[in-house]
Amino acid sequence: MPYTKTHKNSTRERILESSFRLFAMKGFEGVTIDGLMNNCGLTRGAFYAHFKSKAELYSEALKFRASSTKLANLKPEGISNKQWLSLLLNNYLSLEHVKGELSLSCPLAFLATDINMQDTAIKEAYADVYYGMNTAIMEYASSYCDCDEQDIFSVTAMMIGAVAIARTLQSQDSIENLLAACRREAGIKLGGI
Repeated sequence: MPYTKTHKNSTRERILESSFRLFAMKGFEGVTIDGLMNNCGLTRGAFYAHFKSKAELYSEALKFRASSTKLANLKPEGISNKQWLSLLLNNYLSLEHVKGELSLSCPLAFLATDINMQDTAIKEAYADVYYGMNTAIMEYASSYCDCDEQDIFSVTAMMIGAVAIARTLQSQDSIENLLAACRREAGIKLGGI
């Protein structure tokens, strides 16, 4: 009896989630299809039922994780755009996010050091996610402050870079100082949040 569409989608999401975690920890080259599928409790054959290559999986895992972040979610009712951006900024530039403790870690920060070594299709997927992040923040920020595209680009680059750099630092004080400085600077650019 063939698997249902729901089962197939559930399996695909399980592979995407597991692969993102492995790619974030080990990089593209450090993850094998066999290792990934073993981590999911699935066979190598199941991989090819969903993906043509590891490179396709990498792109899809990046987009899947991005679609699961708080920024991709709709703003809750009863909260202003400014309050929502403040919450997003504080969560993004948090020690929990740096340590990967937030269940929805940003693929832009967690894959930043690995992306440059990938093929054009993967780089394009990364760029699309980055532009989507900028668009979402601009939509919220433009409703209450006079910021432009360059302001948003500088804020998102700082946020992503801060988390990527903080993940390499060993001193918790240094990490907390970096995150606090970036929260302050991003807050200024985003209209004093």
